[in-house]
Amino acid sequence: MDPKLLRAFTELVDAGHYGKAAVKLCVTQSTLTKQIQALEAAVGGVLFERGRHGAKPTALGEVLLAEARPLLRLNQEVDQRLKRASAGLTGRLDIGFGISTLIAAPALIAGFRRAVPDCEITLNDMASREQHERLLAGRLDVGFCRAPEPGGELSFRPILTEHLALVVPHGIALPPPDRLDDLNALGFVALTSRRGPGLDAQVTTWCRGAGFTPRIVQQADDILTVHAVVAAGLGAALLPWQGVEALGVSTQHLRLTGKGSTWPIGLCWRTADSNPLLKRFVEHVNEADEARGA
Repeated sequence: MDPKLLRAFTELVDAGHYGKAAVKLCVTQSTLTKQIQALEAAVGGVLFERGRHGAKPTALGEVLLAEARPLLRLNQEVDQRLKRASAGLTGRLDIGFGISTLIAAPALIAGFRRAVPDCEITLNDMASREQHERLLAGRLDVGFCRAPEPGGELSFRPILTEHLALVVPHGIALPPPDRLDDLNALGFVALTSRRGPGLDAQVTTWCRGAGFTPRIVQQADDILTVHAVVAAGLGAALLPWQGVEALGVSTQHLRLTGKGSTWPIGLCWRTADSNPLLKRFVEHVNEADEARGA
């Protein structure tokens, strides 16, 4: 049933007079009469009795009135929700992040939740490659990760520079970068290439430039496990600096320099995604990053 006709009906019931109701609705009395006639044709009966004192709902009108008011309230609520959603003020975001943004991502999301409290956010820890794949498949809205391959369907906005770090257990002296061979007696723990192809490629590039070949004695499927193995004294590792910094003081670490030692980490999303909440989130990250750099 047309909400416009229902609103005309309820306004006429409240006013009890065609002229007064027409003024409140900002229409002519003739237009209001036609709207009520159209509604009567739709319900199949007379809705008002007209007399010297105005218009009074009939028995059929009373039945319609009991249904019309809840319908109009529901219609208004739906309209308000849709307007908020189209303005990016409500909705849901599935967000991915990696260890390099273990501190940055939750902080940015917390700031966004304060600005847009009526939204639902899920945060998932996963490698950059998996984030790219899920973004392209439409199973992730936005990710904090490495830059995707250029020229594709994903947009990227850098927010920090990650560095490669040498990580060793406490009690083991940190050698200078040109003496890493000294650690091969202890051995290195590495993230499996299938779980972290980006980090694996980064380590390979840096080691090739440094003329160093690490002796891998153990592998693990996630960086937290690699770090825990190093903290237990079972090897050294080459890991992301920001991530190791976030994990506390259970190991020693040295930031490395040279070719392949740095890479950008940022916000990644589908370029063609029209989700208004996503657009607002990207704008929030941009503003927060600009404010931090000011």
